[in-house]
Amino acid sequence: MRTILLAGLLAGAYLILVSGPALACRGTTEYPDTAKKIEQSTLSPERKKELLGQLGRGDAMHKEAHRKGDMALMGEAIRILDGIKTQIGN
Repeated sequence: MRTILLAGLLAGAYLILVSGPALACRGTTEYPDTAKKIEQSTLSPERKKELLGQLGRGDAMHKEAHRKGDMALMGEAIRILDGIKTQIGN
């Protein structure tokens, strides 16, 4: 019984360690939030399309960075996000 409990605790700790960085990453919530803000903005349809395209590329980089554990790529993805947020006034 004690062995089963110990195995469960170790498995839980492993999951927290593996998923923790992704859950704490601001891009995980800010990319979808920024897309909603762009959609709801008063920007021209052309400008919205342009910004959503940039956001999509940044989000793809962000997801790839998580998959690969590539912090340089993650930094670039967050810089793209921050640049777009600056452009829309956030």
